[in-house]
Amino acid sequence: MWSDRYNYYNIKSDREYSQKVETETAIGVLLQTGNFVQDDNKTLSNADHFPWINITLVETKDGDFVSSTKKIDLINLIAIVCAKGTDIDQIYTNALLEVAEKLNWKPYLEADDEGNQDVIINPLLNKT
Repeated sequence: MWSDRYNYYNIKSDREYSQKVETETAIGVLLQTGNFVQDDNKTLSNADHFPWINITLVETKDGDFVSSTKKIDLINLIAIVCAKGTDIDQIYTNALLEVAEKLNWKPYLEADDEGNQDVIINPLLNKT
């Protein structure tokens, strides 16, 4: 999905969602960054010092999902919605790269400004 106000990222093992991880493990990795706080059993948001972000942990077959309060034990997608802007995009991608690396997954941008879909975030281009 493309927006002029928001970026939509996914952290997943691959484009086929082939690997799952325990929900609690993913939550632990996200919380260890110090950038996020847990809202409920599968959603997180930004800590006070971090820009606005909404994170949903999901078990999906094809990337589609409906958010619910139902507890799940395994996930294969971390869906992220965050603000968009040249002054903060790097903050988000650095944090998401850290999470992806710890899970041995990859961060993807759902769609870039040129219309490309499912774009892998390259860690070499995002080091500051």
